[in-house]
Amino acid sequence: MKKLTFLAALIVTIAGTAACSSTQKTEGQGMVSVVAQNVVRIAGKEAMADLDLSRANERRAYVDVTGFADAFSAGYIENLVRNRAEVDGGRLVTEANADIVIEVAVNAAGNDVGISSYVVGGSSRSEGTVDLTITLRDSRTGERISRQQVVGYAKYQQGTFLGISGSGAYFVLKNDSWEIVDDPSYY
Repeated sequence: MKKLTFLAALIVTIAGTAACSSTQKTEGQGMVSVVAQNVVRIAGKEAMADLDLSRANERRAYVDVTGFADAFSAGYIENLVRNRAEVDGGRLVTEANADIVIEVAVNAAGNDVGISSYVVGGSSRSEGTVDLTITLRDSRTGERISRQQVVGYAKYQQGTFLGISGSGAYFVLKNDSWEIVDDPSYY
C-alpha cells in the first residue's frame, strides 16, 4: 500500500509540475501594449543595423512598402527604411521624382505572446520580429541595383513564482545569442 501511495503521489507531482506552454498572436484594434511595441521596435532597429543603402547616396529616392504589412506595421517599417535612406545620404522625394525606388518587401513584422505555466510559477514573453527584403531599383529602367534581406529579433520575458511576478527584461538576438537590452527606450 505504501508503494502504491508513493507511486500515486509521484505521478501527481510529476503531472503537476510539468510545463504547459502556448504562443498566440497579439491581436486587436486600438492600443497595443508598450511591451509589444518595444520588442518590435528593438527588432526593427536591429534589422536596420545590417542594412546598407549607401547606393542611395546623393540620389532622389522613393520608399515603397509591400508584403505582410498591415495598417499598423506599414508606417513603422516605412519610417525605419526612410530614416536609414537619409542616414545613408539619400534624398526622399515622391515616386514621380525618384531616381531610385527602395522596394521594401515585408516578410514578417509583428509580435507574438507566449506563456509557460507550472504549478509553482511560470513565465510570459512577447517576441518581436522584423524581416525585410530591400531592393534598390532604377526608377527609369527597372534595373535592380542591389538586394538585401535584413532580420531582427527581440523579446521581453517575465517570470512568476507562487503568483508573484518578477521584473522582466528585454533581449535582442545578436550573433545567435540573446543579449539583454539595458534600456529599451534608448536602444
